[in-house]
Amino acid sequence: MTTRIRLSLLALSLTPLLAAPLSAQAPADSGVFIVRHAGDTVAVERFSRTPVRLAGTLDIHNSRRSSQDYTAVIAPDATLPLIELTVREGVDTAGTRARVVQRARVIFKDDSVAVDEVGGAGLMTRVFSTEKGAVPYLNLSFALLEQATRLASRGRNDIAFFNLGGGQTRTAKLSRLGSDSVSLALGEVEYHLRVDRAGRLLGARIPAQNVTVERR
Repeated sequence: MTTRIRLSLLALSLTPLLAAPLSAQAPADSGVFIVRHAGDTVAVERFSRTPVRLAGTLDIHNSRRSSQDYTAVIAPDATLPLIELTVREGVDTAGTRARVVQRARVIFKDDSVAVDEVGGAGLMTRVFSTEKGAVPYLNLSFALLEQATRLASRGRNDIAFFNLGGGQTRTAKLSRLGSDSVSLALGEVEYHLRVDRAGRLLGARIPAQNVTVERR
């Protein structure tokens, strides 16, 4: 995909065995994640979640003023079999709208992923191999990470991530840090997550990168 999202840039952590299974009757949820590096805000993500849908906007504080809108389908087993993304640069003003630089639809089925992408080169379809039940990874998106914590609450201590920015699949190892926190080891980077009993992500740290995440 054309968006360059590096898997190792910022952290994600998952939670094992933290909550009861996600019920179809679970109430809707929403919030804001604020991501800071060395005290400076680098991204703000606003999201809403129902038992069948996760949607959000991730605003990146960079020179291009990038934003990424996403909508994902939540399956009964808490996986995300389909996610749609729109990447923009700039901001809406009275005279102009932010420029759309990419649109993509990503469909997961068993151990493969089909990606339909519309960008500067037109429509392109590619198929990648992955692992069954892999969670889509969008750099700096902690709402998508929270879906992984809900999966982990069903007893999965190893979670595969499919990187939407490059097509790679990597498996994260999970372990407890305390009664309300867990560690995720993804490659050489360790991430810490603070969660509640329902598996909701309340905050996060990436100690080696001086990154903190606050939920509001």
